[in-house]
This record gives sequence, C-alpha cells and structure tokens, in this order.
Amino acid sequence: MKKLIAFIAALLVVGTAVFADVSVKDLGDGTAEVTFFYGNPRATEVVIAGTWTDWQNAAEPMTKVEKGWEYKKVLPVATEMRYKFISDGNWTTDLKAPDFVDDGFGGKNGFVDVAAMAAASKAAAAGASAAAPSAKIKFMTWSMIGTQAQFRTSAVTDASKKGLSMDNATIGAKSYSKLTGNFIGNNPFFVELALAETGLDPVQDGGQLYLRDLDEAGTDVVTWNQGLIDLVNGLAGHPVSYLARTTDNSETSAGPGSNPFLGHLKFGFNTRYVNYLTGFNYAKPEISKSILLTTVDGNWDAGYQHMGGFNVFSLGDGLRQIGDAKINFVFAPNKSADRKGTKYGLWTIAGVEAGGVAAEAQYNAFYTGETLFSKPFEHDVIVGAKGKVAGVDVAAQAVVNVYENLDRVPNGSFWDMMGYTGYSRSAIKFSDGFDPVKHLAGTVQASYKLPEDFAGFTLGYRFRGLESNMLYVCDHHNDMGKDTQTAQLGYLNSQRISLDGYVKAADGLTVSFAPAMEMPLTVSDWDEYYALYGNTGLPNGRWNFNSKDSMKLETRLGADYDLSSVMGKKSSVSVYGKGKYNTEDADKFAGYDSSMLFSNAGLKFTVNEVSSAVKALDFYYGLDNTNDNQMFNTFVVSAALPMEIRTDVSFALRSLTPESSLSDNNYPFGFAIGVSKKINRMYKPTVYAQFVYDMDPYKNFGDGQDALNLDGYAVGSKVKYNGDSPAQDAVEVYNGWAACRLGLRWDL
Repeated sequence: MKKLIAFIAALLVVGTAVFADVSVKDLGDGTAEVTFFYGNPRATEVVIAGTWTDWQNAAEPMTKVEKGWEYKKVLPVATEMRYKFISDGNWTTDLKAPDFVDDGFGGKNGFVDVAAMAAASKAAAAGASAAAPSAKIKFMTWSMIGTQAQFRTSAVTDASKKGLSMDNATIGAKSYSKLTGNFIGNNPFFVELALAETGLDPVQDGGQLYLRDLDEAGTDVVTWNQGLIDLVNGLAGHPVSYLARTTDNSETSAGPGSNPFLGHLKFGFNTRYVNYLTGFNYAKPEISKSILLTTVDGNWDAGYQHMGGFNVFSLGDGLRQIGDAKINFVFAPNKSADRKGTKYGLWTIAGVEAGGVAAEAQYNAFYTGETLFSKPFEHDVIVGAKGKVAGVDVAAQAVVNVYENLDRVPNGSFWDMMGYTGYSRSAIKFSDGFDPVKHLAGTVQASYKLPEDFAGFTLGYRFRGLESNMLYVCDHHNDMGKDTQTAQLGYLNSQRISLDGYVKAADGLTVSFAPAMEMPLTVSDWDEYYALYGNTGLPNGRWNFNSKDSMKLETRLGADYDLSSVMGKKSSVSVYGKGKYNTEDADKFAGYDSSMLFSNAGLKFTVNEVSSAVKALDFYYGLDNTNDNQMFNTFVVSAALPMEIRTDVSFALRSLTPESSLSDNNYPFGFAIGVSKKINRMYKPTVYAQFVYDMDPYKNFGDGQDALNLDGYAVGSKVKYNGDSPAQDAVEVYNGWAACRLGLRWDL
C-alpha cells in the first residue's frame, strides 16, 4: 500500500479551463455598457444567466464571435451583477470574473460591481496609478418567511368524499446571512450564520411552527389560540430562537435544535506561491471537475454534525506556469470523509496542461483511526486525460478503489454501514485488497463537430464495478436527492454505451437524439449482490436490473425551432420524447405489463413581448409515464407582466395505467395558481401568493417557493427523500392535499 500511495503522489494533473473577460464602459448618462466574453469557440450554444435575467428563467443568448462568445448589456451604473454561463446546457463559472461570490451550492458566481469597474476604467484612461489593494467584504442574504394553510381534499376514511378539510397551518422561516469577499492582499473570507431553519410543509420539511394542527380524527393538537399566542410571544420576546426552533442547546445537540448556529465558516488567504482555504460545518469545498468527472462535489459538507472540517492547500499563480505548461497541485487533509465530520480523510490533486492536452490524477482516502493517515479503509485513485486527436475531442477518466482494515468498519446491516460512512455512497459491501472487476469504474467520450457546426456527435461509454465508489461525491441517501456519483458512473455493476447528437436541419431548426444501451457489467456473484441491492423498487436504488441477462435500451428525440422570424418577435418551441425497452420479462414495466414504455414527453413554447400587458409567455406541457400506477399530464402557463409581476396557472391530469394496482383514481384532476412580484424597496424582496389543489408545481419553501419545480418540461418530484426514495414522486406531489401560501423571499 505504501508503494501505491507513493505512486499516486508522483502523478501530475490539471484541469483545462475556458476563460471569460468582463469590461465596463461608462456612457456618461448614468448608464454603462458591460461586455462579457466567453472564450470557448467550440461551444454550440452559450447563454448568460444572472440576477438581471432572473437566472435561467430569462437567460439571454450570447453572440458567436471569432474566438468565443460575446454579450453586451447597458445598465444603470449603480448595478451589481451576479452571473454564470450556461454552455451547451452546463452551468459554468466565469473563472476570469472580476470578483466572485458564493452561489449557495458550494460553487461561485461571477460578480461585477459596475460602478467600481467604470471608475477604474476612467482612472486607467486618465493614466492614474493603480491603487493599493483594499478590503472588499460583501454582505449577502438568502432569507424567506412564509405561512401556509394546508387542507385535505378528501375525507381520510373515504377518498371519494371530496372537499377542503383543514389539516394544519404553519409559519416558516429560513435565513442564511453571509459575509464574503477579500481582506487586504486578496485573502478570501467567507462566513455564514444560519439564523432560522424552520420548514413550512409538514410533508416536505421537518419541524414546523404550528399556528394550528389537527390529527386524522380532526381533533386539535395545536389550537388557533395556542398557536397565535406562541407566535405573538415568540416574535415579541425571542424572535431568533423562536423562528429557529431552539429547543436544545446541550453539547450533544447537532442542530437545528441548537439554532441559531454557525452554518458555514470558510476563509483563507491567497499568495503568489500558495493558496489556503479552510471550512467548517456546512461549508462546501470548491468543485473539482477538469476532465469528465466531478471528483470533489460542491454539495459535500465539511461536517454537518457541527464537527470536522477541511483544509485545502493549492499552488498560487506564481508557481502554476512553467514554460508553456500549467501545473496544479491541491493537498486537502480533512475530517470530512463521511460528510458528518467524524472521520478523517484526504483528497489531493496534481496535474499538468500543455499543448492542448491535459492530464489529471487524484488520490482520496478515508481513515478509520483517531488521527490523519491512521488505519485507512478506502483509497480512491482517479486518473484522466483529454485532448484532440485527428479533429476529435477525446477524454477519459477512471476510478480505482482499494479497501483495507475491513475489520474496523461495520459488517452488519445495510444501515450500520451507511451510518458509519456518512450516508453518501452506493457500495456498502467490500472485498479486501484490489479486484480488477469489482473495484474499477470509468468513462470515455469522443466528440466531433462537422464544419460550420452543422452537426455534432458525442459517443460515450461508462462502466462501474460491484464495489466502486468515489469519496467526496454525493450519492443518494441523505443527500437531498443529489446523486452526482450515480449520474456520472451509473448504477453498481452496470455498463452503458450512448450517443448524443444534433443536426441543424434548417434555419432555426435543430434536431437532437440520444440513444443508449445499458447492461450488467458482470454476472459473477450475482445472487449475493442482488440480495443486498436489487429488487428494492427504489427509484434511486443502487441496482438497475432484476435479471442478469437484461439489456435496457432507451432513446430521447427532440427538436428546437426558433420562431422569431415567423412570428416577428423573439419566440421558440421545443419538444422531446423519451422511450425505453427492456429485453427481459423480469424488468418489464409493471404499469403496462410490457417491455416497452413511452416514458416521458414535453413541449415548451416561449414568446416575448406578446403585448404591452404581457412581456413574456411560457407554456409547458409534460408527460410523466414512469409511475407504475398513474400516468401524469401537466400543463403550466407562466406569464411575465409589467412591474416585475409573474403569474402561473397549472393543471394536472392523472389516469390509471392498464395494470395499476390501485382500485380507483381518487384524484384525477389538479390545478394551481400563483402570483409573485419583486418589490423595489425593503431590499427588493419577492412576495408570492399561491393556491395549490391536488398538485404542486412549485419548489419547496427552502429552495425558493416562488419558482416553478420542473423536470424537463413536466412538473417534477420534490427533493425531500425518505431513505433513497422520494417522499413524494412527481405523480404523488400533493395528491390528496391543497394549500394556501403567502411568503417573502430576499436574495441580495
């Protein structure tokens, strides 16, 4: 093992990056022209999303220029802009932004202070000398407060008896306040205080502040009188601890019962030769993705049980350039290997880029001892490279696992192992040493674009062994639906070949297609592993086959058509459909007793400047046919109105599948209506009101409830998980429930 570690330490790596430039020109009339440049000429489509576009809801296209993509915008000088690029569907941080702010998800948004850049541009034009670096600490908050009355839409004992029956009324508050920026000398600083983490919906959130609560028999658990008295006394006498549900400040309490608590703490310094960053609690590391795989996940906690943390040492700019080559080295000892903060670990990255070719190697470890480097349990080696060969972009990355000291980890139940390792992995059964089939995973892609960008194709292959895992990458359980690992490597013991392509069939028309085939990687030890992982019925399980002979075929066909020239205003229509076929009866689709399924479809129509009263109109239709019992059709119309008002009207139709196990379709119809408005005072909050009935097209309270919750163009499932299974999948979201909501959300 010592030789293995020595070999790993000798490997070099780097991630290639594309850069953007931002310039500001003061127009002298209280406005300024801001120009963004994104230096990736190989991208097919790039849009910019930020605070002035309501992020992706009204993202604006960038223009293709000689060496990349460009976007210009005239704005008042007193404007601050947060932004990211979306390049071919992928969110991309501008690594050459003038400044950065935390995006709330472990990554960074570009930040432009238009007034400061305009002043600097004027000073430079006048020949003024550069000023000494000064501290730039910014305050940000992501806060919301709301109230909800929730009703049953039928009697508990007889679902055929319809009507609205009060079940509960709650008040919720979530508030995260951040100070971020640089001290003098470009030393980064980040601190976040979680002031309130009180949920709103008893189904989706834990721990409510009830204004009223009834049990299933209709008896008051919390009366209106009791709830209102608690509210008045709480807000008048101890608002922070009341809204934070402070119930226990003992040493063993790990929040949110011990609120208010220090939610994130991340700070460090940058010098010419070395950069340093440390994080604690819910602080997230910076995302590492330079070849194909995200190898350090921006959702990974430093230690969510209020212990642990990480240190990250990396090369400063003065050491990264050696001749024509760029090198990179990261060394990150931590007590975050299990996300809870109870196990020591390490990730280290090294690499080089030269001549258009990049190579990367990473070593991760999980230690079972009481100190760093003591009694390792898991070693991950991740190697990869990318470059261009005969005009084809080729990239490959592989993961190698080695396990030891297995006598120190639980060998009992599934949940014993999951709890020990932090509830964020697929594999929970391990073989000592190295097995070339069980302990390997990898992916390779080859991409080619025809001249004039007429068409493009990406051929991919990936595989994952029975015991393959990546540390510091989220995977299902207790990750609130985040499955970065499985999304990249696939299910355990699987292999998949795929083709993604597009053809620009005519002016404004692009046709896309994505066929794929998946099958087991090996059938050795099938029964032993299938008994542990398989046949669970979980939509986010670890196993994807009920038969060792099964092959799963799927395809996605889509078309996007720019209607602007036809309608005389900016408009477009997009459609897609997905189909699946399983070769073995054991993997037939239960709802149709068939090996073939038309699983999903969607349509989106968008038109801008419809009239003086309607600035933009979006229509979404979605079909979700993945539930065994009910087919789900959803229709959403969203209109942007003057004065920054948006309104949504939604409908849902449920129908039983031919082989449904349900005896009756009790809730065939659902609808929702909502309105939101940004108020240009009180630091510009968004206020919203909603009524939902037997469907809920909106995001959870803590995710920004005024925004639509869509999967493709269909209403999506909620992210609150029960084990690995969504507590409510898309079909069952608010099936049998209704609610009235009112809320305020600040994002500044």
